[in-house]
Amino acid sequence: MPLSYPLPLATFADSLLVAEASCELPEQLAQSRTAGGEQLTADLAERLWTGRINIGAQQRHEVGVQEVLVSLLGQAGRTFLMYDRRRPNPLLDPTGSILGAASVTILALGGDPRELSLTGLPVGYTLSRGDYLSFAYTSLAVSRQALHRVVDATVVANGSGQTALFEVEPFIRPGAVTGAAVTLRKAFCKAVKVAGSGTPNTGRSSLSEGLGFDWVQSLR
Repeated sequence: MPLSYPLPLATFADSLLVAEASCELPEQLAQSRTAGGEQLTADLAERLWTGRINIGAQQRHEVGVQEVLVSLLGQAGRTFLMYDRRRPNPLLDPTGSILGAASVTILALGGDPRELSLTGLPVGYTLSRGDYLSFAYTSLAVSRQALHRVVDATVVANGSGQTALFEVEPFIRPGAVTGAAVTLRKAFCKAVKVAGSGTPNTGRSSLSEGLGFDWVQSLR
């Protein structure tokens, strides 16, 4: 049966033999200076998550599997789901077992697009700076996937499993709504492979290495 896109985590991201991974939110700024020395900055575009995956050394039976998965992404329109392999779960819940089967949703959105609050968490559940969360939203009649990172040092759920408003990055885009389901384990975005970024496997017949690629978030 043909694969469908975006490739689910289980099909792609979780099956990669990752040796090194990065995930960052690069700035999209123009900067200039006035004659008086004032620094002027302006946002140029949406800040999108980007990263690189380097596949580890592969034995003969692993080579083809990894190469085919990466090669598939060289076709236009082929997307996949990706998360930060370095921090898949909240810092204080590294296996996700404390969260368990909790159904977390957006409780409220702040007047500032940097803020939201959550509900449905276990009592006392703590999010830490750098933890990820993701949720679906709709913009211009298109379903999209938001990926955010906690800015506050700690965010603690009260006795009702709710948090106060806390800051995230990047800004929350229009289309987010209260009640939206929130993913905290392997919080993800939709992504595409950066064209021309791939590096091939090299090596002897029994062991190969060098396979890798860059990825960037796609909002469509």
